[in-house]
Amino acid sequence: MTANVTDPPIDGSGRAEPGDPQGHDRDQEPSRATGRGIWIALLVAALLLAGAIGWRIGRAQDDAEVPGHSSVDVGFFQDMSTHHNQAISMAFTYLAHGTDPLLRQIAGEIVTYQASEMGVMGEYLTTWNQAGTETNTAMEWMGMRVPREDMSGLATTAQLDALGNARGAELDQLFTRLMINHHVGGVHMAEYASAHATTAVVKRWATSMASGQRGEIAELNRWRVNHGMAAVPVNLD
Repeated sequence: MTANVTDPPIDGSGRAEPGDPQGHDRDQEPSRATGRGIWIALLVAALLLAGAIGWRIGRAQDDAEVPGHSSVDVGFFQDMSTHHNQAISMAFTYLAHGTDPLLRQIAGEIVTYQASEMGVMGEYLTTWNQAGTETNTAMEWMGMRVPREDMSGLATTAQLDALGNARGAELDQLFTRLMINHHVGGVHMAEYASAHATTAVVKRWATSMASGQRGEIAELNRWRVNHGMAAVPVNLD
């Protein structure tokens, strides 16, 4: 049975409508805007998660094929959930301390859209009778078994601490560099899943995530160049 609904918009990067309706407030009152931005992001994330869960329940029978425990499909959704979780954490750090309007917009979109994606991926895993993240290893589904904390693109604990302590231009530099590297790892995972997954839903989501994160890498590097910083070298082959 297929529910009469369409997929929610997904792109894996947190891209939303262009523009920043509160940009002028952020320029003039960064401190007050920082707190407001965080609560707006939390509220929208909660709404998107609720909608995503309801959407998934309505589509419980959409895919006839149920992937197995060691499949690319299950492994990708488990590991990408971990990946998204760190991106959301880094984005919240920027929302708490960063002041650049465009970077704040990107950070807010990462929080809202990737939280929504995590909710839907979790619902699929539940439908498939699989745990969200059950082991300390990752990427075995890609033939690249590593400790979960060493997953492709993840920032180290020291890098996350540095991000949390940075302010001003140093924070802008660290946030953009770490998020670009994070997205590069996500693109590699998503493109592998797009090519090797067996279910239509995972192929569709992985393809969209890879495309969206490639676009955000380019946008973040353009921002760096426009602000006198060297572009972060990336290898997406």
